[in-house]
Amino acid sequence: METSLDRRGFLKTFAIGSAAAMVAGAGLAGCAPQQKGSANATTVSGAGLPEKWDEECEVLVIGSGYAGLAAAYEASKAGADTMVVEKMPTTGGNSAIADGDFAVCMSSAQKAKGIEDSVDKYVADMMAAGLGLNDEEKCRVLAEKSNETWEWTQSDLGVEWDTDEEGNINVIPYGGHNTVRTIHPKIGHGSAMTVPLTEKLNEMGVPMKTGRMVTKFFRDETGRMVGVQVNEKAKGNDPTTGNPLYIKAKKGVVLASGGFGKDVTWRSQHDPRLGETVDCTNQDGATAEALAAAMKAGALTVHLDWIQLGPWCSPDETGYGKGPSYIDANVAYGMSIDPQTGQRIVSELADRRVYSDAIVANGVPLIQVVDEQNIPKWNYDANLQPAIDAGITKKFDTIEDVIAAYDLPAEEFMAQFNRYNGYVEARNDEEFGKMIPEDAKPLGEGPYYITRIWPKVHHTMGGVKTNMDAQVLDADLNPIPGFYAAGEATGGVHGACRLGSCATADCLVNGRLAGQMAASNEVTA
Repeated sequence: METSLDRRGFLKTFAIGSAAAMVAGAGLAGCAPQQKGSANATTVSGAGLPEKWDEECEVLVIGSGYAGLAAAYEASKAGADTMVVEKMPTTGGNSAIADGDFAVCMSSAQKAKGIEDSVDKYVADMMAAGLGLNDEEKCRVLAEKSNETWEWTQSDLGVEWDTDEEGNINVIPYGGHNTVRTIHPKIGHGSAMTVPLTEKLNEMGVPMKTGRMVTKFFRDETGRMVGVQVNEKAKGNDPTTGNPLYIKAKKGVVLASGGFGKDVTWRSQHDPRLGETVDCTNQDGATAEALAAAMKAGALTVHLDWIQLGPWCSPDETGYGKGPSYIDANVAYGMSIDPQTGQRIVSELADRRVYSDAIVANGVPLIQVVDEQNIPKWNYDANLQPAIDAGITKKFDTIEDVIAAYDLPAEEFMAQFNRYNGYVEARNDEEFGKMIPEDAKPLGEGPYYITRIWPKVHHTMGGVKTNMDAQVLDADLNPIPGFYAAGEATGGVHGACRLGSCATADCLVNGRLAGQMAASNEVTA
């Protein structure tokens, strides 16, 4: 992978939205989390630097999910003395509990199954989901780099990906994608990548220090980012607690702290609908302290109001739970209906924004109806029984049992059931235009597996704005020297709605780039 990417006219593509973004960034800095901590305001231009640094490294990486671990790997591989800080007690972040699904363009797995794809198709799908608010050139880089990055997970990390009975790597349909391009890790979750990356960093001697919350960034008299304050052993997500330590980064700082989906105060400031009554799939560390500190240090932010709900969650469990991994794998193969009417209301393969908005507007959870023959084998083996054991998925022998259990309007439901089966047979959904996979079968005689679905907060599209070299920009659209960012901590890549399974590409491609770029800097005094 190159250590630098061509900017491809970045300033021209960014200029359209810059004015609104600067207003948003400036306003939100003043209404950051309603907690104590105003004393943590960062002083730019050198005044207020620590009297002494407690620790030093060349590249400091904040966060230990996909993006942070990939950045640390590349920085260390390039010869930089690298350190990772993580505020939670364990590493991995949201990445470790994610599905780990990876949207890969023109992969060997696609070619083996005769699936045609292109960079343009990948970009078009991302832009459609993002309502055209995406940074198109960054989408293009993700598409161009997705295959080599996926190959890197195998060659460098030893990640194993799910295969079919013939030993060929499976490629699965995914909501919002008009081409089948998503690849699923064999063990079924993101630790397939976070664990080997962590092991590699251990082998390379990269310290990963947990229980350290970043609360302040320091820039010297030239404006260069030179270090951070971490609060060690902070209580919960409170930046006013813990013991302050000062870490100097002599080449660069990489912000990879993730999103703020678990931060009710922050997310409800940006979308008042998303208060305490709305559940979230994220781990407890997905809060805004590092992002707020970066803003106080002069970082420009974009798209903070765009917060994604995951439409494949169950209201019958809290948090991420067992539902998403199971439910999401079935959306291409079953139908979801309103139990009040017995009717479908949306394409089950719509992108996350469209699907979630339809469910919320409907007012009650939908029920996903799938029969045993249509559950993908890997999903049946790995996720069905955990979903049943968690009480979110129920088994019924006949369709009449389903109707009785959920008090469905029988005539209307059966008419929908038969219409849907006709669409599957014809490979043409006349109601909602759902892409019907070639291996999908009409819903048969049972047994049936039923799961209630209701959206939860899943991903925050907004964050700091970066250029094509992963450098964080300030309000004048100038790069902040020595400051880089990648993953969900950044904004602009996904626009209004992240296309499912593209986050893995985003975090790994841009994480690797950020680490390489930080390591390429000269050492400061």
